[in-house]
Amino acid sequence: MEIISEPSESTLPNCTLAEVLQQDRILTLGWTIDLVRSLLRARINSNIIHGQITPDRILIISENPIHLKISPADNIGADPEFSAPEVIDGKISMSSDIYSIGMIAIYSLTKTSPFQLFDIANRCWVWKDYWQRSIQAEQIIDHQLVAILDRAIDLDATSRFSSAREMLAAIDDCYPHLPTAASWYCQHILTGHHGLFAAIKSIAISPHLPIVATASEDKTIRLWNMDTGREIAILTGHQTSVETIAFHPHKSGLLYSGDRNGIIKLWRVMDGEELNSIDPQQSKVNALAMSNDGKLLISAGSDKTIKIWDLNLTDERSIEHLVTFKHHHLSVNDVAFNPIDSDVKFASVSSDRYAILWGLESKAPLSILTAHTQAVKTLAFSPDGKLLATAGDDGSIQIWDVNNRQLTQTLSAHAWTISALSFSRDGNTLISASWDGNIKFWLVSTWQEIECISTHSAEVLAMKICHNGKYLVTGSRDRTAKIYVKTTDRT
Repeated sequence: MEIISEPSESTLPNCTLAEVLQQDRILTLGWTIDLVRSLLRARINSNIIHGQITPDRILIISENPIHLKISPADNIGADPEFSAPEVIDGKISMSSDIYSIGMIAIYSLTKTSPFQLFDIANRCWVWKDYWQRSIQAEQIIDHQLVAILDRAIDLDATSRFSSAREMLAAIDDCYPHLPTAASWYCQHILTGHHGLFAAIKSIAISPHLPIVATASEDKTIRLWNMDTGREIAILTGHQTSVETIAFHPHKSGLLYSGDRNGIIKLWRVMDGEELNSIDPQQSKVNALAMSNDGKLLISAGSDKTIKIWDLNLTDERSIEHLVTFKHHHLSVNDVAFNPIDSDVKFASVSSDRYAILWGLESKAPLSILTAHTQAVKTLAFSPDGKLLATAGDDGSIQIWDVNNRQLTQTLSAHAWTISALSFSRDGNTLISASWDGNIKFWLVSTWQEIECISTHSAEVLAMKICHNGKYLVTGSRDRTAKIYVKTTDRT
């Protein structure tokens, strides 16, 4: 089996910013701010006044983090789209370069020709309208960035930032938490699932063993060594797509799986033996979740039901059905246990747009949370159990106060369906994965995006972070999984 390592910076093919911007992919706000920072630093470190900086003159050496080089221009008047008005008249200054950098940032955000962003009749910029249309309708425009870029492209040169250093200071003041370097590095790309339909639907990380499991539409579960990226074993037995997997929190060698036919299986990973197979009478098992003490298993089904299973039996092979919860009106897409002892024992989300908080003493919901406008696909409790994050097809992340049952924050996070959420072990960071191919990191104290990783060439369908926070694993419709490590832990 072939294990592919992510290319190092030195092996990345150089390309121009123009080529990057022409690609059909989402460029995040964080990426654009990092681009502006890099351009301003390049300007600060150079004695040359370019007069005009255009996307085809910017050589991108690496993207994560962004390293670039500004090539000299043969003809200052070559591209009026990115040239300040005074440059057209043959006058250049430091302010002219600031104008170009501001216009490049706007071009990155809107993917629209600068000529189309100016209202000639009213002699004013209308780029904010194009940015609004280039992202989700409910996305809130970042007014701090708008103010900075509007000043950078002011038609009056005396009203712009006086220097690149001044503009960089303004960026740093508004976005102090955005990193200048990537915190995660792709250590391994795992290839092995194959076939026309072989998307990786679920990921599970053993709490004690260096093993990650990937479940696929190709009917298999593959086990990988986290440290080396080598395939350990292939678990076969499902007759259709494996939709979800979960390791036992204390018996690391036990893995549970659920498939599209509604079958739940129990595996012993050390020898690949199938220990049990049951039919819970759910049309499809969308999600499995384990209680912290390992005594209970939840299964969520496309038949609108949630089932609780007793695992606290003498024989570890045994699974006994305890109770079925019915309240959702459509498919139940994900479930999660509350990590602390509380009246709220677990939560569920559904295509009916609802998130529900549940206890175990009654089949009635404790609270029904409504805020999403489309199907809700994923959820995550914070480690202290105080917060619940939910997300789905509307691209937003809703943050709920579990004790008060109230919505506290809405993040307009991704341009497409959000497929997975996870809090870091310390609870300081929320991580989101999306069909737009990106993984985003959010600082919980401010709910500001602090990092974005462009991962796969297709939708990211699954994402997990290990209990010690060292590894982050993603799975995609492109049939690969990626193991990321903190750059501080990189070997």
